[in-house]
Amino acid sequence: MTEDLVVMLTALNVEYKAVRRRLTNVRAHRHPRGTRFEVGAISGTRCRVALGLTGKGNGPAAVLSERAIQEFAPAAVLFVGVAGAVREGMPLGDVVMATQIYAYHGGTSDDDGLKARPRSWEVSHGISQLAAQVGRSDAWAGTVPPGARVPRVHFGPIAAGE
Repeated sequence: MTEDLVVMLTALNVEYKAVRRRLTNVRAHRHPRGTRFEVGAISGTRCRVALGLTGKGNGPAAVLSERAIQEFAPAAVLFVGVAGAVREGMPLGDVVMATQIYAYHGGTSDDDGLKARPRSWEVSHGISQLAAQVGRSDAWAGTVPPGARVPRVHFGPIAAGE
């Protein structure tokens, strides 16, 4: 495991560019299968980030996640992006930390029709504890300009599908 490196994946260019703007000393990195990453540092920290663009959909995200894990052996993998259906009172810039993940597109079809088979996963206790500790600290927000709104951290279940 590379303790000072985190992989951040995004689905959309707008998300990718927002993360990329926060990185310094960026260099291109090419995975043997052709996937392109950019590796840089978060200013003012020892943390390095390998940034990748997955495109839309769970399939590409899964493939690029596996490639990034094999290539970099990161301390963590984060998916960074704008939520598809944020609730009221959760403005752009806030952080959502999943406590459970629900995959709602699972199902099977037979003679009786479609039968839903949603799946769910719990977040590990260790990750949940770390996220709660970081969320209680103001330090994670970093370089929010004076007078600007400080983003908040929200904890709760999320749903994901194609």
